[in-house]
Amino acid sequence: MSDPNLGLLTLDRHGWSGSVAGPDGMQSIWLRIDGVGDAPNERIGRAVLACLTSYSALTLPLSGALFSLWQPYLDEPLWEEDYPTSPEQLWAQLQLEGIEVQRSGEIVLAYAFKGELWPDAGFSVQVEGTEVRPLHVDD
Repeated sequence: MSDPNLGLLTLDRHGWSGSVAGPDGMQSIWLRIDGVGDAPNERIGRAVLACLTSYSALTLPLSGALFSLWQPYLDEPLWEEDYPTSPEQLWAQLQLEGIEVQRSGEIVLAYAFKGELWPDAGFSVQVEGTEVRPLHVDD
């Protein structure tokens, strides 16, 4: 199906998926909308676009939330060169990979390290308006 705000979406057993332009307009990021059945409503499309539109204004709370997830890794660095020890350093080494809209309507942003620093690490934060809440790091 084609959504006017989100573009082409495909339904699978987990929900709807597609891709949207990232906040920088240069890269494409994955989009996943939990839930099967009816196509996503216009409210979901508007919420995703609002999050992407306000992304640059969220830099400080996003970098802070991501760094709070990183803090357990500060005591024993996983690599030697350019190990991030501040929110700004970590922010510079991460990139937005995708957006997940949960059944509850919550928006979760997924981040990963750029390049090959820690290729299987994933960071998740929840965004609601201008509020950002750290969720978890997966490795």
